[in-house]
Amino acid sequence: MAIRGYFLGCPGWGASELHPPGTRATDQLERYARVFNTVEGNTTFYALPSREMVARWRDQVPDEFRFCFKFPRAVTHDKLLVDCEREANEFLERVEPLGGKLGKLVLQLPSRFDGSHLPRLAAMLERLPREREYAVELRHDAFFADTAAARAAIELLAEQRVDLVMLDTRGVHSSKSLMMAEVRARKPVLPVIVRATASQPIVRCVPHEVFDESRDVVETWAPELARWIAEGKRPYFFMHAPDEPRAPANAYAFHAMLQRRANVGELPPWPGGPRQLALL
Repeated sequence: MAIRGYFLGCPGWGASELHPPGTRATDQLERYARVFNTVEGNTTFYALPSREMVARWRDQVPDEFRFCFKFPRAVTHDKLLVDCEREANEFLERVEPLGGKLGKLVLQLPSRFDGSHLPRLAAMLERLPREREYAVELRHDAFFADTAAARAAIELLAEQRVDLVMLDTRGVHSSKSLMMAEVRARKPVLPVIVRATASQPIVRCVPHEVFDESRDVVETWAPELARWIAEGKRPYFFMHAPDEPRAPANAYAFHAMLQRRANVGELPPWPGGPRQLALL
């Protein structure tokens, strides 16, 4: 694994330009893990894989690789963290075969989860097994201003040593493309506030569909990650793309930005042979 000091990945390993035509689906994860050392697992938000499938994923990646999965929507969105023990336990049981390759488990909370719901989050974090690592993504406006709710949320996460997920959609929302209107509608517009509550802050970055149009926005994260790394933290950076197959190329571009500020290693060559990475 060539990446050092942080985790870099995409929102999935299948729909990417890493795979030449004809690549079997069963080979895609192994190829993806030749380059990146983490993946954002959105699929568990909608449906749970079998333990057997999870065990196969475990065997296809190096020891340094980390899977980061979202809790099911039944836990976070449908039940708002109340009376969800059965669903949460089933999720934890399904991903258990990953062992040490299991990274952050993410509670992505909906925009209606406001400051009045923080006691639910506190109770949930107290119930969760301590041997696992967790992160929380907040989306209500109250958490992005100088409010009692924002201060209480940060204090809670810091006390519990739970990491915060920072979502940056400035790039995609700067686009005027009608073709990307549906993508923009799915991505919330939230202020970007750089906050680390534990040792592995998580950034989810969704740039413009033409990467160069938001290069300056993306590059603002390079000094932040370099600072965290210098402080002894090991952040996660998940690079998206409005056109998801482009996410790996965008991730290569961000790694080059960070390389100029921190010793984070060299990404391996593009799997499957030479390919021009025009975005770099």
